[in-house]
Amino acid sequence: MKKLLFLLILTSILSTYFSSEDISYAVQFDSRDTRIDLPVIDTPNNAVSPDMSSDENGHVYVVWSDNRTGRSKIYINTKFGETGWSRNSVPINTGFPKSLNTPEDGDAMTPQVCSDNFGHVYVVWADDRAVKSGTGLRDIYFRYSKDYGFTWNAPDQFTDYRIDSDNPAAGDSLNPQIACNQNGDVFIAWEDDRNARGIYELYFRSLHIQFSNPVDFIEPYQTPEIRINTGAEAGLFPATNPVISSDRSGTVYAAWRDSRIIPEDKILPGIYFNVSRNNGAAWKSKSTRVDTAPVGSIRYSMPAICNDKAGHVYITWLDDGGRVVRGTEYAADGLFDVYFNQSLNYGATFAENDKRIDIPVKKINAKDVDITCNDKGHVYIVWASNLYHENVSGTSDIYNIFLNRSETYGLSFIDQMSTIRVDSVEKGTTPASVPKVRTDQYGNVYVVWVDKRFGTSDIFFNFSVDKGKAGSWQENDYLLDRVPPFGNSYNPIMNVDPTGHVYIAWQDDRSSILPGNYNIYFIGGFLDIERILVAGQRLGESCFIATAAYGSPFERHVVLLREFRDSYLLTNRIGKWFVETYYRLSPPAAEFIKWHPYLKPVVRFALLPFITIAAITLKTTLLQKLALAMFLTIAMFIVWHKMNSTSSQ
Repeated sequence: MKKLLFLLILTSILSTYFSSEDISYAVQFDSRDTRIDLPVIDTPNNAVSPDMSSDENGHVYVVWSDNRTGRSKIYINTKFGETGWSRNSVPINTGFPKSLNTPEDGDAMTPQVCSDNFGHVYVVWADDRAVKSGTGLRDIYFRYSKDYGFTWNAPDQFTDYRIDSDNPAAGDSLNPQIACNQNGDVFIAWEDDRNARGIYELYFRSLHIQFSNPVDFIEPYQTPEIRINTGAEAGLFPATNPVISSDRSGTVYAAWRDSRIIPEDKILPGIYFNVSRNNGAAWKSKSTRVDTAPVGSIRYSMPAICNDKAGHVYITWLDDGGRVVRGTEYAADGLFDVYFNQSLNYGATFAENDKRIDIPVKKINAKDVDITCNDKGHVYIVWASNLYHENVSGTSDIYNIFLNRSETYGLSFIDQMSTIRVDSVEKGTTPASVPKVRTDQYGNVYVVWVDKRFGTSDIFFNFSVDKGKAGSWQENDYLLDRVPPFGNSYNPIMNVDPTGHVYIAWQDDRSSILPGNYNIYFIGGFLDIERILVAGQRLGESCFIATAAYGSPFERHVVLLREFRDSYLLTNRIGKWFVETYYRLSPPAAEFIKWHPYLKPVVRFALLPFITIAAITLKTTLLQKLALAMFLTIAMFIVWHKMNSTSSQ
């Protein structure tokens, strides 16, 4: 019987080993997309401008502007893991405080949302209640939830928290952007023309939400808000299209399009940047220009930004300036190209010269650039280009989606002269636009965009499980809004969580009662990262047997073993040999363990000595190691002495 059991186990392991190459790695999407601006009502409503955030526990938050009650209000719906979306979306803004002269609410627009892993959700928006009352212009408001979006406070349940103070003068505030961290810190930037009507500049305010019982309270890091397009006199030069990002240590980064011109100081229009290292309380006194376009009349797009936890900051944008010093193939031709610059020291300095990311070919145009990065030096940039439909003017509306990538923290881009095509439609036959890109810590890359290949504007998706390399993208794109009646879909947004879940939302007019109105739709997918790692497709990224035993590559014991491998085993010849041998032999055993759960407790017990060694090595000081070594030596001596005493009797 024991021999038979052994043969069965051996057969299973061998069959798993030889069939591992046939495992499918496709993202498994929901069977259909879901409308989430609920409940469905029988009167026209226009739900637009969606934004999304998600956490590491399966919660997804989507906000939008919706006029179902007359004036546009900000609504949210929350997805709870496998249980799905709430049946009723929740209105966030109350409309209070407002002028006594105006009984009706203002219109709330352009919401932005972020969240942490504790059920805290933060939303900011622009609101014209002061315009309706005749007492002012648009303002920026904020609310937060500490129960996954069910109830909202700011700091109480009845009023909205105003962010801008219009100090020193009344101004028009719009285009808010938000970022947050796990510590209750919230960072908000927006455009504001308080210093000169029509000259919008960048203002910033950060808050700390102190979650306390029985009452929460908001602690601003600065009062009032501060202008961050520093280095130019207030009210003279427009600074627009802000983007912000942050890390867990309180560093905040901001980039924007700036029109400043101060020839005597060699200050010219371009993409500018500022940074705060203390939760936004103070910023550099002089903003940094990150592009190196030559002097001249140059157009710039809205930048895109991302950063990692080690202080690497990456910014990309479009401009039509060319770079004369690099030869005629890089010369200006009046059309947009993709550029990039990076900081390796928390934004203190940027590279002396920016990099052109798209192929240097004349008379083609680029648009809609986006960027993503992870903590391992992978940087991915996507954009739409009419590379395959070049004409004399370069203004063709036939665009495809392209990507370039770096595995060296942006120091070099691998495919700078042969950018990677993401969409799979026949070259130069369909308009594609507004790509969004996300990555995870393993370098898997996900891209979503709008495409008119079937006549209507639809949402398409593709992905790579091999760091975005050419040939690693799926042969056929995924059509996501594929359920009739077919309509036009716009403004896709996407999030990816560490466990391989992909979340995509957009606005769609398929179900609208009134022409020109939209509703909010969502679809989710899952890329089984654990299965990819266990199958051995990403050597060096996983501890296969431990991942199978603990059920996740992100479980704390697995992370500990991976850190021990990287910090100790891979630093010497014997350790490298052990790791390479382990990678060759362990995937079949790990796959067998995964599909036979009764073995997992046994394997976990067997791994305890290795976990203990890793914990001692990584988590103790030198003094603690010496004390522990002395304790073990004494213990072994006592055991040896007792054994000798017993044997001599």
